[in-house]
Order: sequence, then C-alpha cells, then structure tokens
Amino acid sequence: MKQREGQVKRRVCAVALTDSAHNIWLQDSSKSMQDWMQERCRNWVSSPLPLDAPVDAMLPDCPRFSAGTERHELTSWTSFDSIFRFFGEMLQAQEEEEEQEEKEVEEESSNIVTTRSSSLKNRHQDL
Repeated sequence: MKQREGQVKRRVCAVALTDSAHNIWLQDSSKSMQDWMQERCRNWVSSPLPLDAPVDAMLPDCPRFSAGTERHELTSWTSFDSIFRFFGEMLQAQEEEEEQEEKEVEEESSNIVTTRSSSLKNRHQDL
C-alpha cells in the first residue's frame, strides 16, 4: 500500500484482518494512509470478550474487535459473519457516497444557464 497508495484507495473498499500482527508504525506510512486504515480496516482479534466487542488498540492503525474466541487459529472462522457484514456496510457506504457525488455533479451541470444570444453566437462561429 505504501508504494501504490492511490491505487489501493481507489480499488479497495475495505480490509478485514484476523488476529493480524501488522504494524504500520514500523513503516514510513503517510497520514492519509493511516487515516484510510482507521476508516476502512478492521482487525478481529483473539479475546475473551464477546464477538464484535471493541478491543483497545495498542496502536491507532485500525480498529480492533473481539473475534469471540481466545484461540488464534479460530479467529477467522468465528468472525466470518461479522467480516462479511462489515464488507456489506462499507460497500453500501461507498455506493451512497458515489450516488451523492453524482447528484452534486448533476446539480452543478443543471445550474448552467444557456442564453439565446450565446447559443446563436456558437452557431455563427460554426459557420
């Protein structure tokens, strides 16, 4: 992501991790990359807490949630439904964002006023 940050942000809607031991603080990550990870990533971690309970993050890279198990090897399986629910929510939010952007573009283009004199001027120039 560090080498292709723009491409990743355009193409990836969300990232789900399970008991990941990643650490973006050991890399030279930009503030925008850190912000993107905070917004678009989730890490389901082994914990005695119930599934989806927030877990304090050691470092503020991406929010951590309980996988509902203390066994590392089960974290993916136990959080499977939560992960796909997260993907669905992120995809829906992205689609709503894109629809809003399209509406704004349409509103801007509908605010353009064409006068008779300007349209005639264009026709005369074409001749």
